[in-house]
Amino acid sequence: MKDLVKEIRKQTLTLIVAALGFVAALVWKDAITQWLLPLYESADGAMGLTIAAIVVTAIVVIVTIVLTKLLGEKEEKK
Repeated sequence: MKDLVKEIRKQTLTLIVAALGFVAALVWKDAITQWLLPLYESADGAMGLTIAAIVVTAIVVIVTIVLTKLLGEKEEKK
């Protein structure tokens, strides 16, 4: 029974942290949208949003690579 309570607490904490991360992501989405507004506002509808999506994707890929190198676990050389 003790293990069950421990597992429930662990899963609840995981869900709460995920929910908070989701809220933060929504706020960042709004902020990024405002920054990119001039980029896709001047273009026509779907084309402008597509350009913005490509720009954001490229930035996310670059940031992910940098963060992985900085914060990732170092590989052991054999």
